[in-house]
Amino acid sequence: MKKLIAIMLTVGLFAAVPGSAFAEGRGGFPGRGGYSGHGGFGVGGFFAGLLGGAILGTVLSHAYEPVYAPAPRVYYAPPPEQVWVPGRYGTRLERQWVPGHWEVERLSRRGEDDEDDGYSRGRRVWVPGRYEEVRKRVWQPGHWEERG
Repeated sequence: MKKLIAIMLTVGLFAAVPGSAFAEGRGGFPGRGGYSGHGGFGVGGFFAGLLGGAILGTVLSHAYEPVYAPAPRVYYAPPPEQVWVPGRYGTRLERQWVPGHWEVERLSRRGEDDEDDGYSRGRRVWVPGRYEEVRKRVWQPGHWEERG
């Protein structure tokens, strides 16, 4: 598209030169255009032709090939540092089953400071089995770890 526009511009420039004010001293009359025997179109016509030829020659001779920039450099980060972490003891919570059992529920009398023998004034109650969370001490072995 750019070539077509440049060609049309050049052709239009060449077509406009003979009837324009470049015909120095002739007044631009229609009957007296062109070469009149002494000097032709003058300096203006010469420069117009030179400019048009340069534009047309540039457009037709340069079929530009695309130029690609080189690929950017690839940056590789250094590998992370590996560190030995020694083994240690740690605690963790584990679920442990506590089976159901009987308990003696004590009934105390108000205002009496009698010592209880453990069997009087009490009733037996069944406590169902359940899970409880128990803290356990476990060994965590040494391992390699990445830092960085």
